[in-house]
Amino acid sequence: MKQVYTFSIFTLVLLTFFLLPASLLAQTKKWTPRVQPDHAAGFSFHRPTLGGIFRVGLQKGNDSFWLGEREEVQEKEENGMLLYTVQEPWGGGTLLLRAARLSTSDGVVMEVEASDMPDSVMLIWSFGGCYDRKVDPKEALRLEPNYCKDNVFSVENNAFTAYYGTTMDLKLMMGVVPSGGEIRLSDAHQQATPLRFFQSGKKTDAPALTGRYLLSKSMKSYFCFYVQNAKADYNYYMLPELFRKESSGNLQSDIIQ
Repeated sequence: MKQVYTFSIFTLVLLTFFLLPASLLAQTKKWTPRVQPDHAAGFSFHRPTLGGIFRVGLQKGNDSFWLGEREEVQEKEENGMLLYTVQEPWGGGTLLLRAARLSTSDGVVMEVEASDMPDSVMLIWSFGGCYDRKVDPKEALRLEPNYCKDNVFSVENNAFTAYYGTTMDLKLMMGVVPSGGEIRLSDAHQQATPLRFFQSGKKTDAPALTGRYLLSKSMKSYFCFYVQNAKADYNYYMLPELFRKESSGNLQSDIIQ
């Protein structure tokens, strides 16, 4: 079922009848893109204006934390990818996140693998902050509420489109996330913990998406964030092969120091 999150009927009408065709033309512009990883398995997208911020956290029961805030995240380059390793605090399980830059679009594909994870540990993710202004990558490590104003999201199953920009220059950012979980519109004013963000509700002037799913001990899961074009239009079933093909890419040269 497709859900469109918006705070203005007028905005939605414009998106449907006028702005969407213009946005497809906007995607052909030549930007100077930059996919910027941080040290906690998150990413910000600079096109060169800020096109979104992705964060990852873990939850067990009522306890949750953003990666890098409680447990050290080990980071290294491995076979052209960025590899993040996190030891969760509840049972000694390991979370592995491998990320590769896309060669056909401004974006990234990520593989998530859980090992020896205790029961009922969930991964919580967030995406938002399509600000459409230039932001220093070192200042884009946190999703600021003012980055989220006027963002509009359309969600269909486990994929979404973020709409942002001006009426004459609408921009889109696409996301595909693991299936079997839940996606919500949330309040970027309430990010103290991933669980609080996920439960914050959609009545806000700073909308962002959050989602969560149960980590499986035997199955890998995938994320992909990208700018749609003729060569980049993905469904979830395509992500394992996409990750395999793109894993020779290298994000390390752009890592925040």
